[in-house]
Amino acid sequence: MKAATAVLGFSALLLPCIEAQAAPAQLYNKTISISYSVTANAVAEDGTVSNRPRTVQRTLYVSSKGRIFSRSDRQVGRNSDSVERGPESTSGAFRFDGNRLIGVNTNFISGAGQLIVSFDGGFQSCTASIVMGRENGKAFKFKGLNGQIFTATGVPTVSTPSCSIREGNPF
Repeated sequence: MKAATAVLGFSALLLPCIEAQAAPAQLYNKTISISYSVTANAVAEDGTVSNRPRTVQRTLYVSSKGRIFSRSDRQVGRNSDSVERGPESTSGAFRFDGNRLIGVNTNFISGAGQLIVSFDGGFQSCTASIVMGRENGKAFKFKGLNGQIFTATGVPTVSTPSCSIREGNPF
């Protein structure tokens, strides 16, 4: 049953955007901060087993023109990285659908993640949910922060997502 849910979830991650909406004016010049932890029971190519949680901090900025800028800070133990993307890279990765911001991450070797940020009616507060998935019959594979290639023994799990909104540009 879990495998079917993961496969169905993965299929939903890759649905094409149908008429993406512009950013709501209430979010202009606002920063959206999302943090969570991802755990994947995985085996590296050299046989090393890993199940350490990875902390992730996503920072999204909606400019005065409604363009999205993104930074992702990730850490596992001593290893960390930070990736920034401008609107030229985030335009296909994020879309608005009513009071939700939906983002898809396909930067894995095999598998994907979907971030959904839901806003209250006045766009003053938010909640976040993250779903990870993989194709039927394929393992979830990713490059660890230590540079090794890992194969997950299942679908990675996400815990403790939090979301907040504040005025201004964090970059």
